[in-house]
Amino acid sequence: MDAALYKDAKVSRGFTYHYFYSPAAEGKPTLLLLHGFPSSSFDWHRQVEYFRPKGYGLLVPDLLGAGATSKPVEPEAFRLALIARDVVDLLDAERLAKVVGIAHDWGSLVLARLANLYDDRFHAYIWNAVPYAPPRPQPLDIDTIIAHLQATTGDPRFGYWKFFNEDDAHVVIEQNIDSFVHLVYPPRPELWNEWLTPVGKLKQWVTENRTAEKPSWLTQEEYKVLRETLAKSGIRSALNYYKASVRAIHAQDDQSTYCHSNCVHSIPLTSTGTRTEIPEEAWTIRKPVLWIATTRDAAGAPAMHKAVMEKYVPQAKVVELNVGHWLQFEATERVNTEWESWINNLGL
Repeated sequence: MDAALYKDAKVSRGFTYHYFYSPAAEGKPTLLLLHGFPSSSFDWHRQVEYFRPKGYGLLVPDLLGAGATSKPVEPEAFRLALIARDVVDLLDAERLAKVVGIAHDWGSLVLARLANLYDDRFHAYIWNAVPYAPPRPQPLDIDTIIAHLQATTGDPRFGYWKFFNEDDAHVVIEQNIDSFVHLVYPPRPELWNEWLTPVGKLKQWVTENRTAEKPSWLTQEEYKVLRETLAKSGIRSALNYYKASVRAIHAQDDQSTYCHSNCVHSIPLTSTGTRTEIPEEAWTIRKPVLWIATTRDAAGAPAMHKAVMEKYVPQAKVVELNVGHWLQFEATERVNTEWESWINNLGL
């Protein structure tokens, strides 16, 4: 991605976001690409290389805690509704009235809150691997979820969340950064079933400084950039995506959320801002949606999400790919063509 096309903007709550922006050619929509954990806007560089020459606009931020964007250490800064507001500030900075929202991993949760609160700013949505998730007014009990998944599927799925919520997790990871990167980007997806999803196994992998070979779907240069970006930015701030969820920090927003005056469901309550309850009808996404599901993703198997998608996004087009979590790298050509064909059919 062309470094000359990166910008910095201060959002309304004071954080600085670093983002890539390439304006759209006449008649083409702008794509908003939101990455996940533990990476940066670089996750989308193959998609930028594909869509930019075709005239699509591209807005690709380093999300809060990642890359060259601000890195607060307080979990409270990672309330999804407030990160969604940050992203709207970036749309406003570039005078983008509407975009196609595209996301992966934790970016998918940010896009979900954008859809609940700022639906008028979007033509359509594409969720990759991790799909749409509605607001969750109740606190997330990670131990209960792990036990339920272990009992019903034979895999706890979220065991690694326990380690990520330990106070010194960032110290352990940063001391053994290569070991961590080797597992995050595994040579085969099934390695996660053994070493990521069971409780305690990720911590064991990292503290024992275990390694694995580079996956075939990453070039040596890409692997180097992913590793060096993480090493430079550190991981302490980004771990707050997990801490905010487990510590029920999102719950207050899923019941009563601060937002811009142009929030589509806003109810003014004070002279200093607006507060809104997200009405249940806003939990259902009515605009066009594409979900590209990843059938070998141990941390996000499609079966875990289908019931929610059928309830809240009943009109979604679902494409299943026989790959792991990192579909934008593992199945680049298929992902790009699925996006492009679907977006073209929107008639924007």
